[in-house]
Amino acid sequence: MKKIHAESLVDRISAINWQEEELGFTHGSSRAKLMREYLRRAALWVQELEKKNLIPPFGAGQPEDWPFVDIAHRIDSSVSPSAETSARLNDFLSEHASALLTGKICRFALNWASLPDEALSKFPDLPDPFEPLINLFERGGGFWVENGFIDFVEYRVRLSGWQEHIDRQPLSSLDSDYLDSLDEDQ
Repeated sequence: MKKIHAESLVDRISAINWQEEELGFTHGSSRAKLMREYLRRAALWVQELEKKNLIPPFGAGQPEDWPFVDIAHRIDSSVSPSAETSARLNDFLSEHASALLTGKICRFALNWASLPDEALSKFPDLPDPFEPLINLFERGGGFWVENGFIDFVEYRVRLSGWQEHIDRQPLSSLDSDYLDSLDEDQ
């Protein structure tokens, strides 16, 4: 699994135009599909973390923080980005993307990017869970969650249990040309 470096992640997040609402409409279809891909990947991670007893078994229930799980802290509770990198992200978010959920997700992604490679060596076949969300943000900023749905203005994704996302077909690519083609098909 290829993992982005913490500094590079903050650079990407800082380059996002969180106020350009038109992108949310232009890329609504691809953003909804990126969210489904995140949910699929997060579900795979929750399943694997449960198997390795890194989170308690939930049976039919959900992890308390589903669907936006701090996977890095479940793998290694001591993981922490550098104080400078964390402060840089926090400063940017407080000025440009102040929504609580957005900040939470970006901080979880930064924790993920701060994990040492050896911590992930126990999970060689699992995909990077946060890359779809960072792509989603890059294609039009945030989203909101209400009434059991993740809402992208014209598109909605049902907020269901993690087990319902395990067997979803993976998104073919996270490449921007491919994602653009998904938006053109709508």
